[in-house]
Amino acid sequence: MQIPTVTKSQRRILFYLSSFRFLYITHLQNLFSHKDPHRIKEWLTDLKEKKFISVIKDQKNITKPHIFCLDQKARYILKDDPDIDKNFLNRLYKEKNAGEDFISRLLVITDTYLYFLKNKDKKTQIDFFTQQDLQGYNYYPDPLPDAYIDEYDGKEHNRYFLYYFDTSMSAKELRYHVGSYFKYAESGNWQENTDRISFAAFLLIFESERKKKHIYYYAKSLLEKSFTNEIEIFLTTKEKILKGQKDTNIWERVKIEA
Repeated sequence: MQIPTVTKSQRRILFYLSSFRFLYITHLQNLFSHKDPHRIKEWLTDLKEKKFISVIKDQKNITKPHIFCLDQKARYILKDDPDIDKNFLNRLYKEKNAGEDFISRLLVITDTYLYFLKNKDKKTQIDFFTQQDLQGYNYYPDPLPDAYIDEYDGKEHNRYFLYYFDTSMSAKELRYHVGSYFKYAESGNWQENTDRISFAAFLLIFESERKKKHIYYYAKSLLEKSFTNEIEIFLTTKEKILKGQKDTNIWERVKIEA
């Protein structure tokens, strides 16, 4: 089969989509640091015509921005990358039919990555691994975090497990998940499989301030009972991530009284 050619920048788009899976054109503008979307629109139009990507449109609301995802032919470009799950590549035909809630969730994860990029200083390197990138690693928490983040400022690393909780999750389910993080931290599984590098803090994003507050007090009670001092938990809301004001601390650390 003759595979249509793609440019270096178009290939970069395909790799972004293999990790984040669903992107707005504004996401790609930020990832490429392009103020003008015209060039990116040309790349996307060409990729769509060659069936490397699909476009998801809201038929009920034509004012909503289009969402881009991979299509089947992208497999021929991505298949030689050992870090990309081959089972995922074999299911690319399903991408454009993913559920609305699932897509919205992953768009928030991209927004979070862009928040980190916007707020880092020039000397800091950020490695951001989405849940898609973490497939096949069995020593991460179960369920897998929405992202694993490693910030390195040239001297030390700050590592995080990122979780986003949408409106569908009840307070009981939230407590269960947070409780499982403590069990994971106390299991020693991370230390045994990572040459004992520092344990990652938990970053939890909530849809509402009310649920964030509820989990703050629940996590605080678990910290008071925990026999390990390695657990750090920071909370914020989706709204604060999306506003993304530079040099503003949006994360509230769960603390216990000394």
